[in-house]
Amino acid sequence: MARSLLTLPLLVTVAAAALAWAVLGPAAALAFGALALLEVAMAADSSVPMAGIAGRLHSPARRLFLSLGIVAGVLAMRLVLPPAAVVVGTAEDPAATIGEAVTAPGAFAAHLQEVRPGLAAFGAAFIWLVFAEFLFNTDRAERRSWLGSLEARLAAVARPRVWSLGTATAGVALTSVLVGSAATWRSDAVLPVVLGGIAGIAAYLGSKRVARWALHGAAGTDTGSDVAGRGSWRIHLFASTVVFERGLVVFMLFEILDGVYSLSGSGVLGADGLGALEQAAVGAAAIGVGALFLARLTSRLDQAAGLRRLRHLKAGAAYVLGVLAVLLWTSLLVPVPGVLVGWFGTVVIGLALTTSLPWRAWVRRSRNGVGTTSV
Repeated sequence: MARSLLTLPLLVTVAAAALAWAVLGPAAALAFGALALLEVAMAADSSVPMAGIAGRLHSPARRLFLSLGIVAGVLAMRLVLPPAAVVVGTAEDPAATIGEAVTAPGAFAAHLQEVRPGLAAFGAAFIWLVFAEFLFNTDRAERRSWLGSLEARLAAVARPRVWSLGTATAGVALTSVLVGSAATWRSDAVLPVVLGGIAGIAAYLGSKRVARWALHGAAGTDTGSDVAGRGSWRIHLFASTVVFERGLVVFMLFEILDGVYSLSGSGVLGADGLGALEQAAVGAAAIGVGALFLARLTSRLDQAAGLRRLRHLKAGAAYVLGVLAVLLWTSLLVPVPGVLVGWFGTVVIGLALTTSLPWRAWVRRSRNGVGTTSV
């Protein structure tokens, strides 16, 4: 089953690499391979929370989410968010910004760097609030703690939503003060951080408000009537808020922390000899491959009930978000090494997977089997 689910994305990846080699040369194929590996690594991390969302949906919304919804949503977020950030941050013309992103990625990357403080503050606040849903257990779901008694106590606090907003606000305030102190309180340094943090909190609250409205309107509408049809669209709307959250996380990881722009191969081995349009084509193809892998891996986890069997995977995915939010805030003060950013998620997910496996049961079965054989 796993092989059949990954056959299509693997075939697409090989075909895209071969096409890049044939049309654009070995440099393009090498750049595509490097970017695709980054995208697939992030897809492996993101598939865990995506599978958790899929488990809350019902057919046909579930099938749509696991097939077209994830692919289309991630593509849209990855390709639209960077130009939108530059347009909002610099008041540039949208059409000119999109053209620059495709034809002059170097200049576009410079403009993206100009608005980086506000973007990092926005992403840190938003992502921290997503992580706080798990940390303070805002849904009051029953679960086994992964990291011991402290995690259990935090998951049982009274008024978890207040704790979530309070910690996010504290993070925005502390970072703003530290940035202001380092920049002698220049308004051009402090204001983007403050406004970005406030916008991140507001965007999160708006996303959750839409999600609650969608779920409330869709409850009990699986009768096949016209009302049910309207309810299913609300379920799709709820799923879109989740895709927005995950797309924003991937955007912040790639575009802000390690400085690799989605449509540019600059910074990837072998991409320096490519033209702007060629880099754009290679980057877009890599994003498409990552989105396809994400959809298939999420479907596999959902079909195999992986989140129920591997009980700590969801916790590991949540802590990846928490660490990312802290790193985003930290990056406003000191540079964050790209190697750290590129591997921390894989390490955390790997630890969560390892601690989720039933090692004791396997050892017990092994011993029982040896004893039976010897007798």
